[in-house]
Amino acid sequence: MADNDGYCVRITAASFVGVKEKGGNNKGFTDKDLQTQLYKAGWRAGYAWCAFFVKAILDDCGIPNTVTGWSPSAYNRKDVIFTDGVFYKSFKEGDVLVATFTYSNFKKSRFKGIGHTGIVDRIGEHSIRSIEGNTNEQGMRDSRSRDGVYVKIRPLSKNTHITRWKKAVSFRE
Repeated sequence: MADNDGYCVRITAASFVGVKEKGGNNKGFTDKDLQTQLYKAGWRAGYAWCAFFVKAILDDCGIPNTVTGWSPSAYNRKDVIFTDGVFYKSFKEGDVLVATFTYSNFKKSRFKGIGHTGIVDRIGEHSIRSIEGNTNEQGMRDSRSRDGVYVKIRPLSKNTHITRWKKAVSFRE
């Protein structure tokens, strides 16, 4: 038997796929449950919300975290799985994994130029599947074109970072 926190995070995030902003410009949502959870996580109308989405999902599943509304805070320096194009640690299906994404032109900055984040759903050989808030079908991250929660396929590149917020715990009965 194994701990299923990773499953909780993925299934909870997936339950919001398709939710859109109501009115645009980060003013609110078509789904009251998402809006309530984001509000509990600290989001307010007008704020960018990708990191609030990650925090709300982790909080809902009882995962200890230090994520704020600022996307670089979703990068857990204490447990880096993949960064700068290299896998540093192995991972398990039940791990709670979060992706952060760098803007290339700010990569050498103190916080790796991180400007977006999402929940890791699957990791493949060359890409990840993530569930992200405050994005769009094209995956753009500028505030004028983001409108909801989407499943995204993104390359495992030097601009992708994966960190673990909780390890799966295996035990025998």
